[in-house]
Amino acid sequence: MSSPSPAESYLLDFHRRLAGVTSREFGGAPVLRDGEVFPSTYALLEAAVPKEDGPRVVLDLACGDGYLLELLARRNQPGLALVGLDMSEHELAVARARLNGAATLHQGRAQSLPLAEASVDVVLSHLALMLMDDVETVLAEMQRVLKPTGRVSVVVGGDLVRGEAFEVYLGLLKPLLAAEARVPVPLGDARVRSVEGLTGLFGGFTHVDIRRLEVQGDATPEHAWESLSTTYDADRLSTAARASLKHAFVQAVEPLRRTDGTIPMRWGMRQVTATGRRRTE
Repeated sequence: MSSPSPAESYLLDFHRRLAGVTSREFGGAPVLRDGEVFPSTYALLEAAVPKEDGPRVVLDLACGDGYLLELLARRNQPGLALVGLDMSEHELAVARARLNGAATLHQGRAQSLPLAEASVDVVLSHLALMLMDDVETVLAEMQRVLKPTGRVSVVVGGDLVRGEAFEVYLGLLKPLLAAEARVPVPLGDARVRSVEGLTGLFGGFTHVDIRRLEVQGDATPEHAWESLSTTYDADRLSTAARASLKHAFVQAVEPLRRTDGTIPMRWGMRQVTATGRRRTE
């Protein structure tokens, strides 16, 4: 693997310290899409893979600890070949133990996939595309390895859900980030965080479908903070700033507390699904 960029170096360190954190936070979190509730964002991606028997190669891009690949492996579907790729050797170590040989795992970057042209039927990716350097190169690599009629489905960050605890958190976070002695390195491409940007980036694909998601994160203020403290922004605060943010957040969300002790918190995300590749001839 080539030398990591500053953003990649941070992400590698984060996932060394917190391997498996993404699936722990979102593997059991229900998600609302088009008025229907699904078990999780991982389940939405798992459902994007057809269940008909027959040869089919599925690539999980930035597979992390292998949670999504495990969902697919549990099908015991004849002909289903699973492949995962991730930068983090620490995440892959967890994935190897979880999957016990049920998938072929590679350490590497999404900008240079170790796979042959037109060799993959489905490319999946969970909460990773919006963090990647050179996202246009990543999408070009997806197109290269996808079969002409192949499918891609990714979950990325989305719009803020107003009036809930996450909005309170962001309001408290911004001045603390601005006051830090060292400005955190930007992660990913801002275009991945808007419908307009995603539409442009996925212009080389056909049948592009973008759906708004709301992931359920309701919890007590203390447990909500535990989740928020493992976000990249909070993680990159100084120790003093993070302690200040925790204290301010727990106090600020108290008016939102329900009779059961929880506060409303939704994570806004999007699912982008595209079928096939646009012809360039």
